[in-house]
Amino acid sequence: MVRPPTIELISHAGEKFDKDNEVIEQALYELFRQFPANTNHGHVLLKVVTLNRLYATQIFAVTTVAEHIYNNAAEIDRGIATGSPEVVDKTGKVVIQGKTYNFFSFATKYCNWHQPDLFPIYDSNVESYLWSLQKQECFTKNKFKRKALWQFPDFVEIMKSFRDHYGLQQFSFKEIDKFLWQEGAPVGNGPEAVSGIDEAHQLQ
Repeated sequence: MVRPPTIELISHAGEKFDKDNEVIEQALYELFRQFPANTNHGHVLLKVVTLNRLYATQIFAVTTVAEHIYNNAAEIDRGIATGSPEVVDKTGKVVIQGKTYNFFSFATKYCNWHQPDLFPIYDSNVESYLWSLQKQECFTKNKFKRKALWQFPDFVEIMKSFRDHYGLQQFSFKEIDKFLWQEGAPVGNGPEAVSGIDEAHQLQ
């Protein structure tokens, strides 16, 4: 059983998250504000390495991911600026030694830190909460399959339905994520596992 969201719960979760992760959040905010574009290879690598470590996204080839983002900077920057859902796949699908990996969780976080109001964050905690909540009560027009949470256009629509159904329009995706991450967290989640996920199941 999970608690359905309320304005009070969202507000309280945000205050707790900000208090517990103040230094991490401030560091990432300053980094992405200083280097908003992806046209400098060194800046991209710095953003990828820092986000991967502080948000525990478990990317095993950060230099390759950074190179991929840099090589596709024009398309990725344009997609981030317009809030295009497709840019998440463009950011996260990377060829490594002949195999294509979809670093989906990382890509949602990377785009979110550039445009927090346009890109909701996906991770295992968010998935766990939303899937459990749907089994208790349907908050979307039609019940969704679990794999829909791994498709970013579908995930955005699910998040919009979640926000509208519970009257949470006053909150940004970033603020709602702080609630979802805490409510969906397994017992004993450490402080450095902010929005963490094992992405092996995303192998294409």
